[in-house]
Amino acid sequence: MIKVLYLDEEQGWHSTVYEKLSGRFELEIPESLPHNVEDVWPIVGDSQIVIADYRLNGDGVLSYTGDDVAKVIHKHNKHLPVFIITSFEDNAIQECTETQIIRGKEMFTTPALLGKLCLMIEAAVNRYDNQKRDRETRIQKLLTKIKAGDTLTPIEEAERFDAELYLSELDMDSALRANLMTQGSFNEIKELISLAKKIVDNHQH
Repeated sequence: MIKVLYLDEEQGWHSTVYEKLSGRFELEIPESLPHNVEDVWPIVGDSQIVIADYRLNGDGVLSYTGDDVAKVIHKHNKHLPVFIITSFEDNAIQECTETQIIRGKEMFTTPALLGKLCLMIEAAVNRYDNQKRDRETRIQKLLTKIKAGDTLTPIEEAERFDAELYLSELDMDSALRANLMTQGSFNEIKELISLAKKIVDNHQH
C-alpha cells in the first residue's frame, strides 16, 4: 500500500482526508507541524508521496507554505512526488515555484475528482519507482560488463554517470553524490557526455 504523508494546519481537513484516503493508502497525518520548515523533512520518513496544503501559514502560527515544504523535501530527495491541494488554487498556481501538481480541495470532497486524485497519486509513485528501478537495472548491467573485463563505450559511460547521478539525487544527504563527483572532474564528465552525444548524432546521420 502506498504511504502518503498529508500536511495541513487546519485540523478540520485531517478527518476529511483520513476518511477519503485511508481506505486506499497508508496515510500519515501529523496533528501539528514544526515551527521550522527544515524540520519537516524528518517527518517525511519513508513516505512515498507528500500532499500539502498551500497556506500552511494561513493562521499565522507557521511562517512557511506548502511550496516551501516542497523545496525542503527536494533538497533531500530531488524527485520525491509532492502535491499541493489547496482552497486557494489560483494563488498557489501563480506563486508556487517548486511544486508541479496543484489542485483544489474539491479533489477530496467530489467523488469523481477523488477518484482522479487517487489515480494521480498512484501514477506519480509508480513513475518514481520505475525511474529508480530502470536506473538501478542499467547500472547493474554496465557493472556486469565491467566485471566481465569489457570496457564501456563512451555512450555507456555517460549512461552510467547519468543513472548514478539520478540515484544520488534520491538521497542528497548520502555520500554517494560526493563519491560520484570524485571519480573525475566535472569538466571531464561533461566532455565525456558531449562525446557520447556526438557519437550518437553521427550514428543517426
